[in-house]
Amino acid sequence: MNQTENLRAQIDRLKIKNDSLTKIVMTEKKPAPNYWYDDEYEGLELMESGITNPTKFIEESLRKNTELIPLEAVLGGTMVFENIQILGKEWLIASFEDGHIQGRAIYKFTLTEKGELKFQVLHSTGAE
Repeated sequence: MNQTENLRAQIDRLKIKNDSLTKIVMTEKKPAPNYWYDDEYEGLELMESGITNPTKFIEESLRKNTELIPLEAVLGGTMVFENIQILGKEWLIASFEDGHIQGRAIYKFTLTEKGELKFQVLHSTGAE
């Protein structure tokens, strides 16, 4: 077998390996839908107010309000919201961090007459 044939055989083996890995990735389970929140049920009030994607609206509204994070950033970091899980039509839990410290908080949210969300921290924890 010459060098060209060896390289072609190696390419064929790599293609087979790539195809099998692609199949595994494509068949992996997608994240489960949120058990605690459904746009069409709990998000009905928001949809009736003209908000087409309540989940996105809630998450983006919270992310814009980093002043609601009950921990101060340290060592030059900037606090940001990470994971957000909506818990029904008026609560959510969110994690936040600045790269050095992290925490979680439960928030209550309500829709104002101006069509904006107002958040209230109900409980929080933080860890270094």
